[in-house]
Amino acid sequence: ERAVSMFYYLPKAKHEPTYDPDLDHISIEMWSRSKRVEHNWMTRFLSNEIDGNLTLEHLDISKEVLRKKCIVGLFDEKTESWLRLERFFQWKFYTQRNRDCLDRLLNWGWSNKNLHPSVEEGSVAWNLLYKQNELDMMLYEYAQLLFEEQRALFGEGGSLVKKKYVPPLPNDPTESNSESPIV
Repeated sequence: ERAVSMFYYLPKAKHEPTYDPDLDHISIEMWSRSKRVEHNWMTRFLSNEIDGNLTLEHLDISKEVLRKKCIVGLFDEKTESWLRLERFFQWKFYTQRNRDCLDRLLNWGWSNKNLHPSVEEGSVAWNLLYKQNELDMMLYEYAQLLFEEQRALFGEGGSLVKKKYVPPLPNDPTESNSESPIV
C-alpha cells in the first residue's frame, strides 16, 4: 500500500525532493517494472543499507531495530497506535481545538491526504511491487506481531507497565551508545 500511495503522490508533491511529474504519464505497472520504484525502503532505512543489495541479514537487523528501539504503530490500528504514543510520551491535549485536530487526524481529516485507486492483490502490478519489496513485506508481518506483543507493555488505561534495562548483545549492530532499550 505504501508503494502504491507513493506512485500516486509523487507526481503531485511539488514540494518533495522526489517530486516526479512524469509518473502522471505511465501506469503503475510500468513504474513497478522500472528502476524508479521503491525497493525495500523500510528495510534499507532500518538496516542502514541505503544502496546495494539486501540480504536476510539486513531483514534481521531491521527486525531487531524495530523490536528494541520502536513503539510499533499500524495504520489499520491508528487510534490505538496514537494512544500508545500519546501515553508513552505523556502528550496532553487540553484545549478543544487540540482535541478537534487530533480527531480529524485519526478520522481521515488531514489536509495532505492522497486518495488514489488501490492495486488488487494478485494483479500484475501488485505482484511486481511485492517482488520489489519482499523484505519490507516480511518486516511488516513482523511489525504486526510486535504490535500485538507490545500490548503487554501497556497496562490498564494505556500507561506503560514497568520498564527494565535490557543489556545489549555483544557486537550488536542495533545498539548505540545512547539510551537503554525499554522492554
